[in-house]
Amino acid sequence: MAALSTALVPLYTKVSDVFGRAGSLTFAFTAYLVGLIIAGNAQSYPNLAVGEIINGIGSTGINTLSQVVIADTTSLLQRGIMFAMYDVGTLMNIWVSQALIDPLTLGGAPDKWRLAYVISGTVAAFGSIFFMIPLWHLTLKLRRRQVATPPRRSLRWLLTEFDVVGALLMCSSLALTCIPLMIAKRTRNNWNDAGMITMVVLGVLAFIGLIIWDSKFAKRPILSPKILSNRTAFGGFMIMFLLKLMGHVSWQYLTQFLVISRDLTFGQATLLVRGYGNGWLAAQLVSAFVMRKWKCPRILIWTGLVIYITGCGLMIPARFPHASSALIVTSQAMGGVGGGLAFLPCSVLVTGVVHKKDIASVIGATQVLVWYGAGVGGAVSGGIWTQYLPTRLHVHVTGPLDERRAMNDPLRYIKALDPVTKSQVVEAYSDSQKLMSIVGLAFAALTLICASMLQHVDLEQDQDTQDRIALGEERKSQSDDEETISAHDAKNEKN
Repeated sequence: MAALSTALVPLYTKVSDVFGRAGSLTFAFTAYLVGLIIAGNAQSYPNLAVGEIINGIGSTGINTLSQVVIADTTSLLQRGIMFAMYDVGTLMNIWVSQALIDPLTLGGAPDKWRLAYVISGTVAAFGSIFFMIPLWHLTLKLRRRQVATPPRRSLRWLLTEFDVVGALLMCSSLALTCIPLMIAKRTRNNWNDAGMITMVVLGVLAFIGLIIWDSKFAKRPILSPKILSNRTAFGGFMIMFLLKLMGHVSWQYLTQFLVISRDLTFGQATLLVRGYGNGWLAAQLVSAFVMRKWKCPRILIWTGLVIYITGCGLMIPARFPHASSALIVTSQAMGGVGGGLAFLPCSVLVTGVVHKKDIASVIGATQVLVWYGAGVGGAVSGGIWTQYLPTRLHVHVTGPLDERRAMNDPLRYIKALDPVTKSQVVEAYSDSQKLMSIVGLAFAALTLICASMLQHVDLEQDQDTQDRIALGEERKSQSDDEETISAHDAKNEKN
């Protein structure tokens, strides 16, 4: 799904530029609801997969275009607050979903899980109505005021404007590079299978091809070299990419680990790791208002990254089997708070160094890199889970063990093991979790290098104004230089 989303994001931004934000968002909401209906009524896994894919197509559009609408309608100074407010619903959803996990997964009728789709669909339907009515009202109002009729655009024109080749290369590079990390263990020869090596090589070649294509040949590249050549934009993009990557590496399988190591339900285990999401979203709100008042995005980013790295460091001892719950919650909360403090100012800065007409492209590039980071992070953690965990099971477990069930059915299988074997399995789980945290900490250190690339951005002026001021200063400097040269020449002629 991550690979598909990375390809869809730039298509959504281009379609919204052609057909308007309202029409594109209407399609995204419709796809989201249709996907929920199909998945909620699925009678087989293929039907469920189709529903999830359609739902993912819709959710990608909603997340991308909502950010574009916010950036279109707010000043740079107010943009951080609106970005943060947009995620307040997610903060509420964390606690609502927490209360529903155990009732929908434990005991009772086997189809109770379908209620999750009913609840999500109902909330999404009402939310879309309240969001789309004002947007359509403003869109139609602006259309009535327009004197000139906008030019008609063909599908061929859209495909020309949309970097189809770049999207295919990006999707292929992500899928071919990440999938082998997760499935190699399931093949007969593991990494000795030539197919696995071939997929990784082709994925790397596809990524190199993407860079060459977008920099040399693409008319409208997905990742514009013009944007990425800006120090602040590139640094901000990379920080957001690494933050998402680290999040998926560090706690992709943490809930499962807590379930087997502490005899918890999934709902109880999820409660222990909620500090990351809660801290992230709450810190975004704080960061937005601090940035609005004191206009200090770079200080917030540096502060957030230091807190994040500290939290990543604490995650390593928190992965020991008998680590205290307080340490787990503290490390998760610090990681979330640090990530939220840094992520929001980065998202504002990257939209502040481009012209107004390029904001949709920047939002698209941000979403692409975020999805790419999530995909790579999930693949890295999946690779550790499928490659490293089995080796640790062989090291720690001395008795008979069904490895497949130990990795894929922990709630029932591991809890039923004898105490000695169970403690050995928990030790193996702990080793893999500690390795994930160490890898996450290594990536976290790279964010400091990226933060050093950030330059000052005046939040009280949009980029067009800053460019005009810079152009005026450049012309004034050229004029002063010319006057100095003229005076020097006149002096020489006099002598």
